[in-house]
Amino acid sequence: MHSSIAGGRRFATCGIALQLATTALLAMAWAVAQGMSAALAVGFGGGAVALGNALFALRVFAVRVAPARQVLRGVYTGEALKLGLALSLLYVAIAVLKLPFLPLLAGLVSAQIVFWVALVAIR
Repeated sequence: MHSSIAGGRRFATCGIALQLATTALLAMAWAVAQGMSAALAVGFGGGAVALGNALFALRVFAVRVAPARQVLRGVYTGEALKLGLALSLLYVAIAVLKLPFLPLLAGLVSAQIVFWVALVAIR
């Protein structure tokens, strides 16, 4: 029998792996169609979502058993770190590296959709 913590860790690992795999496949497709700049943009978009989710999972599952207040604090902290990392990476991609916006958005949206689908598919 799996505990809910073990199931959560398993889901997080599978979901993030699916996000990274989807991002890599999409980046390869954009590389063929539009070049390496577009592929890098897809990687930044999808990577921002996947790395944010990985950081969130690390924070939430940092302790095995804890009082509800501590778990909730971990969720809030993890979400804040996730959003901060994602926004920072997107800022670097857009303002610093000047990557094309459409592939960046495609990577971001595809990685997020894969995670939502995984919520239903992985049980």
